[in-house]
Amino acid sequence: MKKIYVMISWIALIVLAIGCSGEKSDSANPNDANQQAGAKNTEKIKISLLAPSYSGGGWPDNNHPIIKFINDKFNIDLDVQWIPGPNYDEKLNVLAASGNLPDIYTILPSSDLYEKWQGEGAFAELQDRLDSYPNLKQAFPDPMWQMKNPNGIIYGLPKGGPVNPYAYIVRKDWMENLGLSIPDPENFTVEQFYEIAKAFALNDPDQNGKKDTIGISFNSGFGGEAPLRYAFGLSPGWQEIDGQLVPWQVQSSELKNYLTFLNTAYEEGVLDKDFPLNTGKDIQDKLSSGKLGLFDHIPINMIDNEMKLKQSTPEAEFIQIPPPKGASGIQYNQSQTLAHKIVLNGKLDDAKLQRILELFDWWVTEEGTDIIRNGPPGVYYTEKEDGTYEPTEAAINEGNRISILNNWFFRTIANDHDVYKWDSKEKRDRVTTFMEQAAVYASPIDPVPGIANQSPAYAKQFSAINNEFLQSVYKIIIGEQSLDSIDAAIAKWRANGGDQIIKEINEAYQSVK
Repeated sequence: MKKIYVMISWIALIVLAIGCSGEKSDSANPNDANQQAGAKNTEKIKISLLAPSYSGGGWPDNNHPIIKFINDKFNIDLDVQWIPGPNYDEKLNVLAASGNLPDIYTILPSSDLYEKWQGEGAFAELQDRLDSYPNLKQAFPDPMWQMKNPNGIIYGLPKGGPVNPYAYIVRKDWMENLGLSIPDPENFTVEQFYEIAKAFALNDPDQNGKKDTIGISFNSGFGGEAPLRYAFGLSPGWQEIDGQLVPWQVQSSELKNYLTFLNTAYEEGVLDKDFPLNTGKDIQDKLSSGKLGLFDHIPINMIDNEMKLKQSTPEAEFIQIPPPKGASGIQYNQSQTLAHKIVLNGKLDDAKLQRILELFDWWVTEEGTDIIRNGPPGVYYTEKEDGTYEPTEAAINEGNRISILNNWFFRTIANDHDVYKWDSKEKRDRVTTFMEQAAVYASPIDPVPGIANQSPAYAKQFSAINNEFLQSVYKIIIGEQSLDSIDAAIAKWRANGGDQIIKEINEAYQSVK
């Protein structure tokens, strides 16, 4: 009951935040809003911003229409530097060593720098300032503000994003080709899930006469199989059991059942043989090329991959299905912890700090979200007589790269943040409905990302011992080690720092319950 209450409270807070985020939006006329901001901010300020970039890289220069709009509105000179995601932490450390950290930058969830640099003057403290920026304060529920922060102190802004964006998707056309029924949410078992995966791998679902399709796949970091892991009584991170937080790495009985399942899938040719090497791009390529028809995915990527597929296979169609139900009745989709942090340099003077917070306070309003996602009026779209919007040639040429600042750096928690205003109603409804249905099976929020900064052992040892543990897990799955060897791997994980991490995490958890 406690878990259910926490989950319901979290969802209620998010709904409240979404409802409030647009209440104090600026003028609907961007030119009027720019004039108001210009009158208030008479001194032009240069602001540096460091952001991670991914496929395709960042904007080539700072003359992008969205940056130009922001500069005019707030009388600033925004200097955005894009750093490839894999090199991002390295770049931050180099800048810190030289004393040249930017004014604004993000810290990735996989990094320990947010915890390490707290209390060293690296970050501006925000807790006493948020009341002056009500749009920003109301845009995120309290658990998101407090995540990874010491009690009573707020160092960073949440990045934002939907809390329940993941669900299994399946090729509907493959199901029809094989005579398989769409799963019944109330009775979809692990066994039925496996029947679909096995049929996809072995029974020629694309009817090309070749054995070239995959049943189950996931990423090299053991990502993309969370609903399946939940069905076996495990979680992707930590879960509360009898009042204590327990990491999945120590659940011997549940792990043995799950690894037996995955080993069987591997031996029978159902599990992707390349799973230990898969990157996120590899998964996308397998989905869009018609090699993979079942995966735990987000709606916007599902639609993008479907569009690519339709070029060669017009009948291709992805649909959302429920997570499989385990023997204990557990049936969860994975909820995001949203542990990205946007930080402001602790050395900023008051005038620059205020200007930056004004920017973020506007960013989460209806107007701000519109501009950051869709660009200024007249650049990427025109309004038609019926009130709908038509993309310009610039929008067609730039595609999804219009909103990379919105996707890679900072955004609200609205479910439609990936949808452009010129997209069809069908696409908007498909995205938002997907996430509403995923939320029906929302897992309890993992509290550990919010308190891990209180565990020195976690910061120092977790990544290393977990990587070593995963190697043992993979060897069991592919049959290089016996199932019983997982007990030795668990014992080693515990001895090399795991027990101390569990102790410190639970002490922190009890202090905030």
